[in-house]
Amino acid sequence: MPAKIWTGTLSFVLVSIPVDLTSALRRDRTSFHLMHRTDNMFLQRRMFCPRDNTFVPREHIVNGYETAKDEYVVVREEEYKALEPRRSQSIEISSFVDYGKIDSIYFDRPYYVLPQKGGLKAYQMLRRVMRQSGKAGIAKFVLHSREHLVAVKAGDRVLEMIMLHFHDQIRERREIFPERPKAKAAGVRAIKEEIMKAAGHYEPERYVDERRRRILEFLEEKAKQGQTVSVEQAEEEAGAGELEEQEDLIAVLEESLAKVKTKD
Repeated sequence: MPAKIWTGTLSFVLVSIPVDLTSALRRDRTSFHLMHRTDNMFLQRRMFCPRDNTFVPREHIVNGYETAKDEYVVVREEEYKALEPRRSQSIEISSFVDYGKIDSIYFDRPYYVLPQKGGLKAYQMLRRVMRQSGKAGIAKFVLHSREHLVAVKAGDRVLEMIMLHFHDQIRERREIFPERPKAKAAGVRAIKEEIMKAAGHYEPERYVDERRRRILEFLEEKAKQGQTVSVEQAEEEAGAGELEEQEDLIAVLEESLAKVKTKD
């Protein structure tokens, strides 16, 4: 059973169903640790100040967002914490739309919405109605300190949730390709014939990430040959902190300041 990443309720009107949220994706990234070639020790990431010629502990790190050339807004951790939205206790569906009419360019990450004990009957009724109607529920909720727009739809056996990009995150097609060239009828017919010859049903199991497969086979073969090393876990020094929260902060600031610049 995959790990739960969120627990709460799926709600609309007077209906509230206890559910768990889990990722629909397997963790299939081939991840490597950075190690010292001479002694196979894990390397540490530390923040270095070139002006003071010293490593900086995490509590002395702030974030700066560039608003103009060489001009930055400085944000401290406590200021960022005050901006974080409160964790959602419920995925509250605000409207239902035809799922097939949502432009796929808005699709991001897929999740499974699973029923908790006591909510199975209402869950299955909702899934059945949504499947028959082809409707998806649109909602906003907070996960990992970020607000997300989502579409909840009926899948095979379970409800599925697709995270959606907000409209202002998508680059307009006319910005990328402003021209609309006319196509010759003869060329259109020829291309259509070739497409129909290659037409068929989409079978996802036919397609494999060949690069990942080769890497895993290579690593498994090295392990079989005994080409492994034992590595001691060293304590991380102050100042070697993770950058995930900083990256989240930068993303939030980029979204906020982009909206301000648009208004100006």
